[in-house]
Amino acid sequence: MSNRSNRTYSLWLVPGAETTARRQLQSTITELAERYEDAPVFEPHVTVIGGIDGEQTALEETTRTLAARTATLELAFEGVRWSTTRHQCVFLPVEPTLDLMDLRRSAREAIDRSTAAYHPHLSLVYGGMDLTERRDIAQSIDTAALPGHITCQALALVDTTGSESEWETLVSVPLSGP
Repeated sequence: MSNRSNRTYSLWLVPGAETTARRQLQSTITELAERYEDAPVFEPHVTVIGGIDGEQTALEETTRTLAARTATLELAFEGVRWSTTRHQCVFLPVEPTLDLMDLRRSAREAIDRSTAAYHPHLSLVYGGMDLTERRDIAQSIDTAALPGHITCQALALVDTTGSESEWETLVSVPLSGP
């Protein structure tokens, strides 16, 4: 039985595994990771809550409960943006739909009362490059090769302790809500 440890967890919405949108996003992420040396490969996802400190078994239960109450989410992207943090280096902003914001609120009530601002997005590259380079990457991305939206079909609890190469999906639960 694991007690509260120094693990950090995140709750992710993930697109359907066999979808064209997922493949397009994954190939862009992989291509950018190969081009920039400190950029890791990671799975396409939209974070619902990050930096969670808690007990793994309880968090897995909560993930199942939330997924059972949430229907598949159709999320639209709004262009390519860049910002100053490692994990929002270059990303696709996600339109904050009512359903997405409801899920975020339920997750916050169940897991962590954080009142941090929420800017839903799907990252394409992580890294420490400077802003000019981030802008250049963003402008080099062929948006025609990216989907305009994704259908998120699962809610995943991911152990995001340590570096991205060590991240591990602990449970991925299909969204099955009404």
